[in-house]
Amino acid sequence: MSKTNPLPPEALAWLTMWDGVRALTIGDPHIAALLVEQGHSVFAMAHEDRDVDRLRSRGDITPIWARPESMPIDPCQFDVVVCHQSFHKFDAPRALPEIARVLRQGGFFAASYVVRDDSVPWVRRLVALLRHYDPMAMRGDYGQDSLEAIDDCKYFPEVEHRGFRIWKEIALTDLQHLVAAQPLSRGLSEPQRERLADEVRSLFEQSVRPGENLRLPFQLLAWRAWVDHEELTAPVALPDSGIKIDVPPPSQPRWP
Repeated sequence: MSKTNPLPPEALAWLTMWDGVRALTIGDPHIAALLVEQGHSVFAMAHEDRDVDRLRSRGDITPIWARPESMPIDPCQFDVVVCHQSFHKFDAPRALPEIARVLRQGGFFAASYVVRDDSVPWVRRLVALLRHYDPMAMRGDYGQDSLEAIDDCKYFPEVEHRGFRIWKEIALTDLQHLVAAQPLSRGLSEPQRERLADEVRSLFEQSVRPGENLRLPFQLLAWRAWVDHEELTAPVALPDSGIKIDVPPPSQPRWP
C-alpha cells in the first residue's frame, strides 16, 4: 500500500489507545510521523542509515540507532511500542523480551500489517486473471504471519486482535502499472503483455460505471499485546532433573 495513503485515524487510535502517549516505533519510519501528527511523543528506532538520517532531519521525533533485539534503553520507558509492517524483519525470540523490558507496567506492544483484501469480487477476478499467466501471482506474502509469535510469548499474556478496512481509489492507469510491476510481466513476450493489458482494461471497464474508478481494498491487521513484567523478574527455578556438578574442595597446601 502506498505510504501516501495514511492509516485511518480510528486504527491509529486503537494502536495507541490513549492521548499523548510516550511511544517508541521500530521498523518503518513512516509510522513515527503519523503518531506525531496525532499528538504523541515519539522516539523512533531504525538501523538503516537513510532511515536514521530521515528521522534526524525532523525536529519532532527522537531517533535511536539500534535494532529491537538489543535496545540501548533503560527499562520501563514507554507507554507503547509500535511496529508497523516490519515485525517479520526481526528475530522475534530476541526482540520480544527487549520490547517487554522497555515498556512500563500496564503498557503494550502494538504491531500491524496492511494486506490486500481479496474478498471483493473484482479483486478475485484480477487474481484469477494473473494466475492464468503465473500460478504464484499476487500471493500476498506481506510478513503478517510473524505476528503469531506475539500470541505465544510469555511476556505478553493478554493479546487483542483487530481488523480495519482501508480503501484506495485506483484508476485504470494505476491498475495497469500495478500489473506491470508484477514479477510475471517480466517473463511475458510482447504479444502476451499486450493481451494481458487488454484483459486488464476489459476487467476494469466491466467493474465500474463510466467515469468512475475502482476501489482497491486492504485490511489493517492489528495486534495489541499487554506486557507482564513478572516473567522478566521471576526467580529461576532449576528442575529436579537438572545437571548436578560436584566440585571437589581445593587441595590443602603441602609444606616441606
